[in-house]
Amino acid sequence: AALDGVDAVILTHGSDENETTIEQVSYGGVRNVLAVLTGRQVRIVLMSAVGVTARTGLYNTSHMADWKRRAERLVRASGHAYTIVRPGWFDENLPDQLHLILRQGDRHHAGNPTDGVVARRQIAQVLIACVTSEAAERKTFELVAGHGPATTDFDSLFAAVSPDAAGS
Repeated sequence: AALDGVDAVILTHGSDENETTIEQVSYGGVRNVLAVLTGRQVRIVLMSAVGVTARTGLYNTSHMADWKRRAERLVRASGHAYTIVRPGWFDENLPDQLHLILRQGDRHHAGNPTDGVVARRQIAQVLIACVTSEAAERKTFELVAGHGPATTDFDSLFAAVSPDAAGS
């Protein structure tokens, strides 16, 4: 009964650097939410992290990226409509860095703000916009901000990136 009327879930979670907690939260939390959604068609928006595919990078010294990457695979394999957002470093942007940029391929692995920056409020706007945008469906992308005015047309932003390959 608690799930009656639920048509979307936005997963934004994190943990301390304890490896057990990282597994329980970054992977186990996603697994548990997906398990209770079995049999329902629910839109899933997962906030992951820029650099998550770097197996040897600074970000993965505590296996945090491993568990986030595994959670991403669970979401892709779940059968639910989904979007996976990998934001850059929170609130490290300059006041004029509000123009949103979506990247794919996760090629920025420095483990610091040179990987990309974005305002928390913009992360929230994008996560919410993903819930209702067909243009965001079945896509995984990094979210960063460049110099320029704030982005307001999210459907066009999402349409510019490729959907995930089938079975990815």
